[in-house]
Amino acid sequence: MILFFIKRIRFYILFSLLCSFHWGLAQQKLAAEIQMPAFSKTTVGEVFQLLKERQDVLFSFNGNILQMDSVIYPRAYRGNLYDYLDGILGKEYSFKELGKHIIVQYTPQRMSVDFEVQTPRKDKVVITGYIKNIRTNNPISNASIFDRSALLSTLTDKNGYFELDVKKKSNLIAVNVSKEMFRDTSVMVIFPIEAQIGDKKKREYGYFEGYEEDHGLYRSFFGRVFLSPAQQIQSMNLGGMFLYSPYQISMTPGLSSHGFIRSQIVNKFSLNIIGGATAGVSGVELGGVFNINQYNMQGFQVAGVFNTVGGNVGGVQLAGVGNRVFGTVKGVQIGGVLNKVDTVRGVQIAGVANTAKEAARTTQLAGVLNNSSGNVGIQIAGIANKAKKVKGFQLAGIVNIADSSDYPIGLLNLIKNGEKSLSLAIDENRYLGLQFRSGGRVLYSVLSVGAALVDDGPSKYAFEVGLGAVLLNTSKFALRTEITTRNHLTDKFKLLDNHQSSFRIIPAYKLTETLSIFVAPSFNYAERDEDTISGTGTRWKTWGRDRTRNTFYGGGIAGLMLKL
Repeated sequence: MILFFIKRIRFYILFSLLCSFHWGLAQQKLAAEIQMPAFSKTTVGEVFQLLKERQDVLFSFNGNILQMDSVIYPRAYRGNLYDYLDGILGKEYSFKELGKHIIVQYTPQRMSVDFEVQTPRKDKVVITGYIKNIRTNNPISNASIFDRSALLSTLTDKNGYFELDVKKKSNLIAVNVSKEMFRDTSVMVIFPIEAQIGDKKKREYGYFEGYEEDHGLYRSFFGRVFLSPAQQIQSMNLGGMFLYSPYQISMTPGLSSHGFIRSQIVNKFSLNIIGGATAGVSGVELGGVFNINQYNMQGFQVAGVFNTVGGNVGGVQLAGVGNRVFGTVKGVQIGGVLNKVDTVRGVQIAGVANTAKEAARTTQLAGVLNNSSGNVGIQIAGIANKAKKVKGFQLAGIVNIADSSDYPIGLLNLIKNGEKSLSLAIDENRYLGLQFRSGGRVLYSVLSVGAALVDDGPSKYAFEVGLGAVLLNTSKFALRTEITTRNHLTDKFKLLDNHQSSFRIIPAYKLTETLSIFVAPSFNYAERDEDTISGTGTRWKTWGRDRTRNTFYGGGIAGLMLKL
């Protein structure tokens, strides 16, 4: 009878306490003694900065509910940091300490915890109870109930009811209760078993700085499709707190070895057969189809289809289709189709496109498109590159676009502060050509169309492409050099086989700010006309080509150039 009574007895709280819950850890920073001067008028931000310098703490909070420029009038104070913060901000705010971080939360509501404990088996404990609003006595739904040490978690239902199964009971369990807009609560439960408190290893924890800001992952396509509403609620309730675990294995995001608390766990090794959704990775993560990390990924991550990270990435990220990172990537990002990131430092490689808001000191390589709305290091793309300011060079099959890019290489280079000009010129073979130059302050491309003014055999028209460089540019004089290749066409625009290559030195005198005149010598190589019988060897000439033989020869070009 006594054993039955002990087995079924309801254990109520020994400590129904801690209106402000600090994850059950010693509060060294908040309990520290401080001395602060009086201020006739100051701001929250100035006080936080002074505390940061004196107490070596970092404050994290949501800027929407606590403004740094809010005016306050604190008196001189001597006592602990918690009471000082409570005095200057008011009772509607609560404070948690995680490492050096003091997390300030707006918690105007309070809750009560009423629970009981049952031990149906020797190796199992079931904690059940109700969570209510102290002021209204109404049940609180979707509150997070969890045991940090055992990695167990659940949510209350619409009646405020919860059940938490503890498979391996200790002599001490901390039942932690969190709910957005409510002050966190913790209750300690002691069981009549022989385990030693000191035998239990404390689980390592961490905090994601900046969590209080809007979290893009949940608003994204990946968040809406692959993260359950319960996961989003859990994340809001527990804030930026996360725990470390050696490993986790999941079949899908809802079927994981960590159960419901998986979204707050950072794993050293994570294996997702189909896909998984965790707090983050600090090691290696493998996904058959996808990996979703709520916060950071540090190490190596590979997925058959896609990786999505709500925070930052440090290391290597590989995906068969694409990678999406809402924070910063420092390392290498490789996607079969697409890479998209807020900020990247390192290398991005994609089969189709790379896109980033900021990519300074970064190399982007893509089969089709690279796009950075900020700065970038190097961009190489099969079709197009776009950036604000390019520190290195751009190489594109068709077009480069930038506000500033001194070394773009492409057919068209639309650089805001660079070269854009039209010229009308005639060369030694009496082809009248219209040339368009576009590029940066150093390198630029040349596109030209021309027509023969005299009989030149089957060739009637020509188009030319090339690469040029500005060697000198003063108010009255400019010096350029260009390498071009020309293709000839018949009067019916049939492409001929006699190509011509030229190297030019172009000195230009500026008649006005926009109009220049130039006379430029050139060294050329021209292939023979395709309908002639070839002579012996290649001919060298001082001036003009030989239509019957391949020819190295001197030439020139003269014309007018208009700066656009």
